[in-house]
Amino acid sequence: MSLVALPAFAQPEPPTRGVVRAVRDASVATDLNARILTLPFREGASFNAGDTLITFDCDRTQAESRAADAETSINRIALDNAQLLDKRHAIGRVEVQAAKARWDKAHASAEALRIRVRDCRIVAPFSGRVAELRAREHEMPVAGQPLIRIVDASTLEIDLIVPSVWLAWLRTAAPVTVKVDETGQTYAATVVRTAAAVDPVSQTIRITAAFAPGDTSAVLPGMSLNATFERPSY
Repeated sequence: MSLVALPAFAQPEPPTRGVVRAVRDASVATDLNARILTLPFREGASFNAGDTLITFDCDRTQAESRAADAETSINRIALDNAQLLDKRHAIGRVEVQAAKARWDKAHASAEALRIRVRDCRIVAPFSGRVAELRAREHEMPVAGQPLIRIVDASTLEIDLIVPSVWLAWLRTAAPVTVKVDETGQTYAATVVRTAAAVDPVSQTIRITAAFAPGDTSAVLPGMSLNATFERPSY
């Protein structure tokens, strides 16, 4: 009598705690020394990529940029004249090189100010929502201090920390069932990657999972959940 191999059944592991996070999450800051003029979007408001998030009072910077452009034009005329005189052997090469250096310097200064003028308007790098507003209109922001935090809640991931011994059977694309605390709803997910190193103290490793296709509109970044993995039985 021959033996027939029975199919392997999955063994559920104890639930693991996790947290939802947005793949695209940015805190926007500036080093511009200018007063905030407008903050069109309030906390929780949605915006599209390219929308203006913040504008600054840059009248002085814009005036300096126009002055630098004029200085560049003057030095361009001087350089053209020097090159013309050089062709007629009416000027030394040193004078031509000096004129070229003055034009290069003026051109670089004008370009730097044009970049500063562009910084007077911060645009959204992606579509999303305002998670936190840390500044107000008419305030003078501190250089480098975050002014607004934006998130794209349409693309979410799940951060989990699991025992490192699970690496013996846990693989990319492994199924995960998650139940979100705040909504009480259960969703299917899959493992998409593991961290590059194990924590030697706790003997744990960070796992990242992604929600399976479906309606996750009720899930927001920062929500907590229980995740259940099914360990294969061999």
